[in-house]
Amino acid sequence: MRTTMQRPTGLYDVADLETFYGIVQLDRLSIWMADSQSCWSCKRLRERYRRLASVYEGRAEFCRIGREFAPAVCDVLNVGVTPATFAFRCGEALDWPWPVGVPAKSEAQHRAWLDRHAG
Repeated sequence: MRTTMQRPTGLYDVADLETFYGIVQLDRLSIWMADSQSCWSCKRLRERYRRLASVYEGRAEFCRIGREFAPAVCDVLNVGVTPATFAFRCGEALDWPWPVGVPAKSEAQHRAWLDRHAG
């Protein structure tokens, strides 16, 4: 099933399962960051994803979840460590190359992966 749900742009918080499932069913890429307010490295990754969200606006959704405000979504994704990143398209999980932590990769390497998958 393909959905054409319209979403706001940028890195935005998703707190409920209905919204989560609606976004992962989209026919475009969605990137999910599991975040924690008390995590210093999460802040660095959050800023990177905010920049990328502006570059890939309309081609990819950048969503933020956290145990504090989206425990059910974190449970579905089996989030144990933050930061963590997940990628989906059309309800299918994609192989995000840097799933846990802040990758020791440049933003250019993130963009190269996104260019291949964002369409």
